[in-house]
Amino acid sequence: MPFVTLMTNMKAASFPADAMPRLIRVLAPLMNKPQEAYNWVLDTDKIMSKGSDNASKPYVWLKIEAISTFEDPENIKVLTPKLFDFFTNELNIEQEAILMNFYPISATHIGKNGKTVAQLRA
Repeated sequence: MPFVTLMTNMKAASFPADAMPRLIRVLAPLMNKPQEAYNWVLDTDKIMSKGSDNASKPYVWLKIEAISTFEDPENIKVLTPKLFDFFTNELNIEQEAILMNFYPISATHIGKNGKTVAQLRA
């Protein structure tokens, strides 16, 4: 059950309407997770800066949280260049404007349908 958050100071109109579903289609096979399991947020028009005083320059901050994906650093090494390729080739965003964070999350730390995901999987 991955969680994908993309925050940016860019306008919503800078992104195609299907930008996040397209990103999920790229992520799903790389992370070995079904597309239906993804939860995403596209948060545009933010006041934010990469550096102390760069709020006028494009900035994209991608955060991905997932169960059993990021514990192995090799997974992140494989995933990172492919995500940068997606942003530069598909969305025309310069690599220098992008920052990514990858977070492991435990199934005991996600609630769904009145239980934790760990309980639902048991």
